[in-house]
Amino acid sequence: MVLWKLAASIIAPAIFWLAYFYYKDRRQPEPLINLLAAFLLGFFFGFLCFITYRQLPLIGLPAGFNLVVARGNFSHIALYSLGVVGPLEEFFKFLPFALFILKNYDLDEPADGVVYAASLAIGFASFENLGYLPLMSGAAYFGRALVSPLTHSIFSSIWGYLVIRARTRGRSEVLAALLGLFLAALIHGLFNILTVSNSLRIYSALLILCLWLMFIYLLERR
Repeated sequence: MVLWKLAASIIAPAIFWLAYFYYKDRRQPEPLINLLAAFLLGFFFGFLCFITYRQLPLIGLPAGFNLVVARGNFSHIALYSLGVVGPLEEFFKFLPFALFILKNYDLDEPADGVVYAASLAIGFASFENLGYLPLMSGAAYFGRALVSPLTHSIFSSIWGYLVIRARTRGRSEVLAALLGLFLAALIHGLFNILTVSNSLRIYSALLILCLWLMFIYLLERR
């Protein structure tokens, strides 16, 4: 694959979705430089997640989702999606949120949690696409390049929204984070399960559409 094509396929969707979430935050926008920093953090933690995947064979697990899918066992795909992919990837997206975003930025409304979580997730998905896109072509290639940042953003927006909502209401951010991570990991894993089945794939799109509309509503209603 030509390097410039791969770079354009990663950078262009990232810019598009960052601009989209920045626009949605237009009433009280976060500084654009903060969102770019979050994007870079997400990209770096995507790399750390990749390194962690490479260590999974040490505990008897496959080193990636594609390896499980290639074996074609649906029950193994479901268990790996729910037990490994969802929890691991949401954890590595949440880490920079907890270590840097919550400590260094003034997040005073739940929509801020959504915007920063989405920016982290776009960076994470951009790194992930470095590995996936060279294996694809045609509609699957462009679909993955455009949609992956959005789906990751929607999953992460769950814990981003819940944590900052807890902060603004004076409730436990730790409990909100645990609940948000559990829900995000569950939905992330379910989405992966649906995407590997031709008969169920339409439901993965409906799942993302419903969650996307919900977050549009939450961002607009404030």
